[in-house]
Amino acid sequence: MTIRDERVVLDTNVWIFGLRHHPELPACALLLERLGQIQVILPSQVLRELQANLTESELRTLFHLLKQFPKQIVIHCGKAEMETVRKYQSLGCKLGDAAIAAQLEELEVETLITENRHFLEELKNLPFRRLSATEALAELEKVEG
Repeated sequence: MTIRDERVVLDTNVWIFGLRHHPELPACALLLERLGQIQVILPSQVLRELQANLTESELRTLFHLLKQFPKQIVIHCGKAEMETVRKYQSLGCKLGDAAIAAQLEELEVETLITENRHFLEELKNLPFRRLSATEALAELEKVEG
Protein backbone atom coordinates (compact mmCIF):
# COMPACT_ATOMS: atom_id res chain seq x y z
CA MET A 1 0.00 0.00 0.00
CA THR A 2 1.09 3.54 -0.70
CA ILE A 3 -0.41 6.89 0.13
CA ARG A 4 -2.23 6.85 -3.21
CA ASP A 5 -4.15 3.71 -2.13
CA GLU A 6 -4.83 4.77 1.45
CA ARG A 7 -7.36 6.95 3.21
CA VAL A 8 -5.43 9.84 4.73
CA VAL A 9 -6.11 12.74 7.06
CA LEU A 10 -4.28 16.02 6.69
CA ASP A 11 -3.68 17.50 10.12
CA THR A 12 -4.84 21.06 10.75
CA ASN A 13 -1.28 22.37 10.46
CA VAL A 14 -0.81 20.92 6.96
CA TRP A 15 -3.94 22.70 5.72
CA ILE A 16 -2.92 25.99 7.37
CA PHE A 17 0.72 25.92 6.21
CA GLY A 18 -0.39 24.90 2.72
CA LEU A 19 -3.09 27.54 2.36
CA ARG A 20 -0.68 30.20 3.64
CA HIS A 21 2.19 28.96 1.44
CA HIS A 22 4.48 28.91 4.47
CA PRO A 23 8.01 29.52 3.08
CA GLU A 24 9.68 27.02 5.42
CA LEU A 25 7.16 24.26 4.67
CA PRO A 26 6.58 24.34 0.89
CA ALA A 27 5.62 20.65 0.87
CA CYS A 28 2.28 21.53 2.49
CA ALA A 29 1.24 23.78 -0.41
CA LEU A 30 2.55 21.24 -2.93
CA LEU A 31 0.50 18.52 -1.26
CA LEU A 32 -2.65 20.65 -1.47
CA GLU A 33 -1.97 21.04 -5.20
CA ARG A 34 -2.06 17.23 -5.49
CA LEU A 35 -5.26 16.58 -3.55
CA GLY A 36 -6.75 14.98 -6.64
CA GLN A 37 -4.27 12.11 -6.30
CA ILE A 38 -5.13 10.98 -2.76
CA GLN A 39 -8.24 10.03 -0.77
CA VAL A 40 -8.62 12.56 2.06
CA ILE A 41 -10.90 12.31 5.06
CA LEU A 42 -11.53 15.68 6.73
CA PRO A 43 -12.64 14.95 10.32
CA SER A 44 -14.96 17.37 12.07
CA GLN A 45 -12.31 18.16 14.71
CA VAL A 46 -9.85 19.30 12.01
CA LEU A 47 -12.58 21.30 10.25
CA ARG A 48 -13.48 23.07 13.52
CA GLU A 49 -9.82 23.92 14.10
CA LEU A 50 -9.52 25.29 10.57
CA GLN A 51 -12.63 27.43 10.99
CA ALA A 52 -11.18 28.83 14.23
CA ASN A 53 -7.73 29.59 12.80
CA LEU A 54 -8.14 30.58 9.15
CA THR A 55 -9.05 34.02 7.87
CA GLU A 56 -12.24 34.50 5.87
CA SER A 57 -10.22 34.56 2.65
CA GLU A 58 -8.35 31.39 3.60
CA LEU A 59 -11.64 29.66 4.43
CA ARG A 60 -12.98 30.58 0.98
CA THR A 61 -9.86 29.03 -0.57
CA LEU A 62 -10.30 25.92 1.58
CA PHE A 63 -13.94 25.47 0.57
CA HIS A 64 -13.01 26.06 -3.08
CA LEU A 65 -10.51 23.18 -2.77
CA LEU A 66 -13.13 20.97 -1.14
CA LYS A 67 -15.58 21.68 -3.98
CA GLN A 68 -12.86 21.09 -6.57
CA PHE A 69 -12.24 17.51 -5.37
CA PRO A 70 -15.62 16.15 -4.19
CA LYS A 71 -14.66 12.52 -4.87
CA GLN A 72 -11.23 12.72 -3.25
CA ILE A 73 -12.13 14.67 -0.10
CA VAL A 74 -14.81 13.41 2.28
CA ILE A 75 -15.89 15.55 5.21
CA HIS A 76 -16.74 13.40 8.21
CA CYS A 77 -19.12 15.30 10.47
CA GLY A 78 -19.52 12.73 13.21
CA LYS A 79 -17.73 12.86 16.52
CA ALA A 80 -15.56 10.09 17.89
CA GLU A 81 -17.00 7.91 20.62
CA MET A 82 -16.09 9.27 24.06
CA GLU A 83 -14.75 5.86 25.05
CA THR A 84 -12.19 6.03 22.23
CA VAL A 85 -11.31 9.65 23.07
CA ARG A 86 -10.80 8.69 26.73
CA LYS A 87 -8.55 5.83 25.65
CA TYR A 88 -6.19 8.30 23.97
CA GLN A 89 -6.45 10.74 26.88
CA SER A 90 -5.44 7.94 29.25
CA LEU A 91 -2.38 7.41 27.04
CA GLY A 92 -1.38 11.05 27.60
CA CYS A 93 -3.05 12.97 24.75
CA LYS A 94 -4.63 16.39 25.21
CA LEU A 95 -8.37 16.46 24.47
CA GLY A 96 -8.07 17.87 20.91
CA ASP A 97 -5.30 15.43 19.99
CA ALA A 98 -7.23 12.55 21.58
CA ALA A 99 -10.33 13.47 19.55
CA ILE A 100 -8.36 13.46 16.30
CA ALA A 101 -6.61 10.18 17.12
CA ALA A 102 -9.95 8.61 18.06
CA GLN A 103 -11.56 9.73 14.80
CA LEU A 104 -8.63 8.34 12.81
CA GLU A 105 -8.98 4.99 14.54
CA GLU A 106 -12.76 4.80 14.18
CA LEU A 107 -12.66 5.84 10.51
CA GLU A 108 -9.91 3.27 9.84
CA VAL A 109 -7.66 5.93 8.33
CA GLU A 110 -4.28 4.48 7.38
CA THR A 111 -2.15 7.65 7.39
CA LEU A 112 -2.05 10.98 9.21
CA ILE A 113 -0.06 13.68 7.43
CA THR A 114 1.17 16.21 9.97
CA GLU A 115 3.92 18.75 10.45
CA ASN A 116 3.72 18.31 14.21
CA ARG A 117 6.50 15.77 14.58
CA HIS A 118 5.64 15.36 18.27
CA PHE A 119 1.95 14.59 17.66
CA LEU A 120 1.31 11.17 19.18
CA GLU A 121 5.05 10.47 18.99
CA GLU A 122 5.07 8.89 22.45
CA LEU A 123 2.38 6.36 21.54
CA LYS A 124 3.34 2.97 20.18
CA ASN A 125 1.26 0.63 18.02
CA LEU A 126 -1.07 3.27 16.63
CA PRO A 127 -3.61 1.95 14.11
CA PHE A 128 -2.34 4.54 11.59
CA ARG A 129 1.06 5.85 10.53
CA ARG A 130 2.31 9.43 10.65
CA LEU A 131 4.02 11.14 7.71
CA SER A 132 5.20 14.69 7.12
CA ALA A 133 4.02 16.49 3.99
CA THR A 134 7.51 15.99 2.52
CA GLU A 135 7.34 12.24 3.18
CA ALA A 136 3.85 12.06 1.67
CA LEU A 137 5.03 13.85 -1.48
CA ALA A 138 8.00 11.49 -1.73
CA GLU A 139 5.61 8.52 -1.63
CA LEU A 140 3.47 10.06 -4.36
CA GLU A 141 6.53 10.67 -6.52
CA LYS A 142 7.87 7.16 -5.90
CA VAL A 143 4.60 5.71 -7.17
CA GLU A 144 4.77 7.89 -10.28
CA GLY A 145 8.43 7.12 -10.97
